[in-house]
Amino acid sequence: MNIKQTFAIVFFAVALPFFFYSCSKDDDEIVTTPTEEEEEEDPVVITESVYTWIESEMRENYYWYSEIPAASSLNYKLGVLDFFDSLLSSKDGKHNDSSDYFYSYIESTSDVSASTKSISQTDYSYGFEFQLYNMTDQYNTPLGYSYAHILYVVPNSPASEAGIKRGMWITYVNGKRMTGTSNDYYTLLGSGAIQITVETFDAKKGYTNAQTINLASARAIEDNPVHYHTIITDEKSGKKIGYLVYNHFTDSKTDEDNKYNKELLTLSKEFAGVDEFVLDLRYNGGGLITCAQLLSTILAPSSALNQTFCNMTFNDKQSPRTYNLSYAKSLVSTGTNLNLSRLYVLVSDRTASASELVINALRPYMGDANVILIGEQTEGKNVGSEPFENTTYKWEMHPIVCQIYNSKGESDNYVNGFTPQYEVSEIAHRDKVLDFGNTDEIMLSTAIRIINGTYSATKASTRSTTTQLRRGKSSLERKATNGVEVDGIRQTANQ
Repeated sequence: MNIKQTFAIVFFAVALPFFFYSCSKDDDEIVTTPTEEEEEEDPVVITESVYTWIESEMRENYYWYSEIPAASSLNYKLGVLDFFDSLLSSKDGKHNDSSDYFYSYIESTSDVSASTKSISQTDYSYGFEFQLYNMTDQYNTPLGYSYAHILYVVPNSPASEAGIKRGMWITYVNGKRMTGTSNDYYTLLGSGAIQITVETFDAKKGYTNAQTINLASARAIEDNPVHYHTIITDEKSGKKIGYLVYNHFTDSKTDEDNKYNKELLTLSKEFAGVDEFVLDLRYNGGGLITCAQLLSTILAPSSALNQTFCNMTFNDKQSPRTYNLSYAKSLVSTGTNLNLSRLYVLVSDRTASASELVINALRPYMGDANVILIGEQTEGKNVGSEPFENTTYKWEMHPIVCQIYNSKGESDNYVNGFTPQYEVSEIAHRDKVLDFGNTDEIMLSTAIRIINGTYSATKASTRSTTTQLRRGKSSLERKATNGVEVDGIRQTANQ
C-alpha cells in the first residue's frame, strides 16, 4: 500500500471517466466479468486482502467510523464498489428528494495515470464545458429533444479554434437532433471529429442564427483555473473593479510545479490598488485547500494575516484531532495582499467545497454583510476526505475524514449551501450569458450595478413560451469535488 504524500486538501476531486467493475467473490480470488463496453479490456483482479484493506482503513480514518456495521454484518461477497458503499454513513453526502449520493468514493486506478493532476488541468476534451437541458411542455412532459448550453471555452482547444463561444446552444450532433441521452453527454465530453449545429438565444426570437461547426477530434487541453481577469473602470462611480474568473482550485499542471499559484501571485500585484473586487466562482466546484488558502490570503483584510484561515476536525481516533491553516503572510511574499474590506462573489449551485470555504473563511474578517453573494444558492460541502491508494491491487478510496470550520467555529452554516443576497439566474437571462468581462453579462453587470448604486432587480429576459428547460447532466460534474481531501496535511499543518 502506498499513501500518496502531498501537502494538499483537495475538495473532493471527481476523476476523468473511469471503469466501474461489477464483481463477485469466489474463495481466495475474484475475477470480474467485463461489461459489453469493457470486453476488450483486461479484467480487474480482486483478492480478499482488498476488502481487508478497505475495512481497516475505514475503521481507522472514516469520520463516522462508529457507524460502520460490525464485521459480522458485512457482505464480503459484494463487489468492491458496493462493499465500500455498505460501510458509509447516512451523514455522508446528500440524501434528499433532489439528490442521493455519497461524498466518499472508491475507484479503480488500473486505467488512470499515476498522476491524478491530469484530472482538472489537462483534459482529453474538445475544450468547452456545457450544461444539458431537456425540453418539456408546460406540464413538465418531456418533448424528446434537448440543448447543450456552452458555459465556457478553453483557449487553444478544438472548440476555441472552431469559433465556439460561451452562451451558444448546441442543438444537433452529426446531423442528429440532441435528445439528452447519455450518448449525447459522453460524445460532447470528448470523442472523434464531429459536426455540431449551434444557435444563439434572443429574448424576442428565441433560438436563432443556426450554424454548422466542424470540431476536430478531442485532445489533451490545458484548463487553466485562472480563466479570465481584468480591471474595469466603472464610468458611473469612477471605481476600479478587479474581476477574476477562477474555475477550479488547482495549484499546477503537474506535481512538480506551482504554475497556477504563481499566476495568482503575479495577478495579485496587478490588482493592487483596486477599489472593489468581483470573484467569479459560479462554475467552480472545488479543489485544493492550499489554493483556497492562497487566494483568500490575497483577498483578505490585512488584519487577517497570520490569523486562522480554517480548522479541520478529524475523528476521535486521530491525535491531534484538529489541524489549523492560517492566512500566512509568507504565502504572498512574491505577490501582495489586497487588503479588501468587501468582496463580491458570483455563485451558482455548481459553486461548492473550496469555493464555499473561501466565502466562509473570509466572513469572520470582512463581516457577513461584506462578502456579497450574487447568483444562486451554492451546493453545501463542508467536509473533507483523504486519498488512500493500494498500488498492488490498483484501488484508491477517498473517504470523508474531517469537517472544516472557519475561525469562528462555523461549519454547519453552509451544510445546505449559502443563499446569495442577490438572486440571479443565468438561465432566466440566457440572452445575457455573454463573454466573461463583458459589462452587460448578467452576473457581472449585477455586481457593477450594486457597486455603483444603480442596482434594481432585473426581470427575466426569456420570451413567453409553452416549453421549459429541465436541467440534465453537466460536464462540470467531472471537475466537481466532493469536499476536502486531506493528503499529507496532518504531517505539516501544525508545524
